[in-house]
Amino acid sequence: MSTQASIIATARVRPGVDAEFTNWKAHHDRVIGKFPGFLSSDIIPPTQPGSREWTIIVNFRSKEDLVVWQKSSERAQVVAAGLALFEGGNFGEVVQTDDDDGAIHRDTTVTEVIFTKIKPGNADTYREWGTRMQSTQAKYPGYKGTFLQPPAEEGGFWTTIMRFDSAAHLETWMNSAERKEMLNEAMPFIEHAELTRLTTSFPGWAPTDSASGRTPPNWKVTMLVLLGLYPIVCLEILFLMKVFARFGLKPAFAGFLGNAISVTLVAYGTMPLLVRWMNWWLLPKPDAPKTVHWKGTFLVCAIYALAIAVFWKFL
Repeated sequence: MSTQASIIATARVRPGVDAEFTNWKAHHDRVIGKFPGFLSSDIIPPTQPGSREWTIIVNFRSKEDLVVWQKSSERAQVVAAGLALFEGGNFGEVVQTDDDDGAIHRDTTVTEVIFTKIKPGNADTYREWGTRMQSTQAKYPGYKGTFLQPPAEEGGFWTTIMRFDSAAHLETWMNSAERKEMLNEAMPFIEHAELTRLTTSFPGWAPTDSASGRTPPNWKVTMLVLLGLYPIVCLEILFLMKVFARFGLKPAFAGFLGNAISVTLVAYGTMPLLVRWMNWWLLPKPDAPKTVHWKGTFLVCAIYALAIAVFWKFL
């Protein structure tokens, strides 16, 4: 059975040819993207200060598809076009399959996932723009690389997975003037984009700011989860547990059913309501006063106290 295979290429880019390298990478992606079995292209900037060594990782559905690309005249022409940009004319490649030991990326990172739908007929334009975007964000501190995957079918979403070493460094890039300028440039050929930040402890429950990609602090989301969960658990203790006992259910099974009901009601009931109600506190606007944080926290704590007082008489 064929396994997924990757080409890991490294090259030291000559000083002063960053723009040419960006154009070459865009051309590389346009050509390889038309080959059967191509899955994605990943570019990782130099990891050491003063280093000029870039890493390009190309993924194919199978080793057989990868070999077709390696033996093609198109690949030979693309590599030859870039040799003048690399120190010593070197463009080293290593093939790795799913059977090989070791992971390519070992660092703990903050990841931004962006799903983009582009207007018909703009695939090459989007690739070129995406490569320039990668080159720009690579200049920012903490950048760990970008993974770009085209849609599986015509008209689908392109997937961009962007990695930084910390949320602070990611925020610096997401809120930068350069990024906003490039997004404005892309408006004519991008139809729709969705952002998801993989940093929250409550994925799916916490909102994401579509403009900046920010998510609320975990402590705020935790406070809302507790606020939505506490009355449900109290009501279960008052009524549901008695019903379970009447039917002779064992505590272990009754507890499992109670937890399943609680989590479901929080996920689809109380949390969506609380997020809408408290969004001004979860994700304050950039121009919101700093007092918004302690005011929201005080309000949630006051509701805690009220809920405890209400159930105090019954439990």
